[in-house]
Amino acid sequence: MASVRTENLKKIFKKSKSEVHAVDGITLTIPDGQAFGVLGPSGHGKTTFLRLVAGLEVPTDGNIYFDDDLVSAPGRIVVEPEHRGIAMVFQLWALYPNMTVYDNIAFPLRNAGVPKSEVDKRVREIAEELGLTRVLDHYPREISGGQMQRTAIARALVKNPRVLLLDEPFSNLDAAMRDGARALVRRIQRERKLTTIIVSHDPADIFSIAEVAGVIINGKLVQVAPPTEIYDKPANETVAKLGGDINVIDVKVSDGIIYISNSVKLPSPIPKLEGKFRLGIRPEDLMLSDSTDAPGMTLVGRFKVKVSSYVAGIFRTLVSPTDDDSIEILVNTNGYVEPGSEKNLLVRLPKVKVFSEKGESLTLARS
Repeated sequence: MASVRTENLKKIFKKSKSEVHAVDGITLTIPDGQAFGVLGPSGHGKTTFLRLVAGLEVPTDGNIYFDDDLVSAPGRIVVEPEHRGIAMVFQLWALYPNMTVYDNIAFPLRNAGVPKSEVDKRVREIAEELGLTRVLDHYPREISGGQMQRTAIARALVKNPRVLLLDEPFSNLDAAMRDGARALVRRIQRERKLTTIIVSHDPADIFSIAEVAGVIINGKLVQVAPPTEIYDKPANETVAKLGGDINVIDVKVSDGIIYISNSVKLPSPIPKLEGKFRLGIRPEDLMLSDSTDAPGMTLVGRFKVKVSSYVAGIFRTLVSPTDDDSIEILVNTNGYVEPGSEKNLLVRLPKVKVFSEKGESLTLARS
């Protein structure tokens, strides 16, 4: 296996009248054997970063090292992709339709001149590990999407790579298959202690596999932390929204009290805060109740239910303060709540996030 290190890595694409800084000065170390996730919006440089690590793009500036070996430098590829010991699984699995599952997995070994007996041994070992033994004689059109994805992973792993690169690997699977696919990749990565970089815009991919994650926005690395920290203590409002559903509300703070509306308020989690800010509260950190208190919760105020719907295994209920219908807050509830009814809204105060008007995290600054 290998560590991966980048130093002031940049990739600039020149257009007729402008430049696009797809990767803008990223310095990062991914230790040997770590699963590292790259999270970010579409079009902000995640895949370009992965292609630079793979050697499929030439850096405009900066260096890339595998362990202590320089593999890319400004304007040149020092070590070609085929000699870096990498394996990639793309968003489109790119299986050869005229080859069986066996032949698809065997292709990189045959291409490298591995003896036939060794090819057969390694293909059957990886097929057994990934549950593909019974479909080795099938063609891609004859197997399920999950089996196609496992075939692509098997083709990557059969080479015994030093570094595994995954680019949106689960986006073509339906929701029912994604959890199993994520669990498979996580198990393989842990068992093999394989240095892995997974790129995705879906936080579920990153949180389920990565030990540490980096967030890339506009080509810049804005936060590097364990996934739980990125979720609970995002560097800014954009990162908070990338991490999952969050209510972001304009508020005023005066004398230690946050005013959401005239009648809806809560204590400020940050001392000596005064002025206008933006409040971030995730739906799971809120509760609707007929009571005014609950263990670990703080009363916000009285709210009216606007709609309650069932989505992906949970009830999502939209509420507004009884004195301001323009403010809408999403709450995860245990069951259906009748629209038009009024409830008390309570919050886990330590989970509240406070952002400046420009979206910078004040919660992170205080911790």
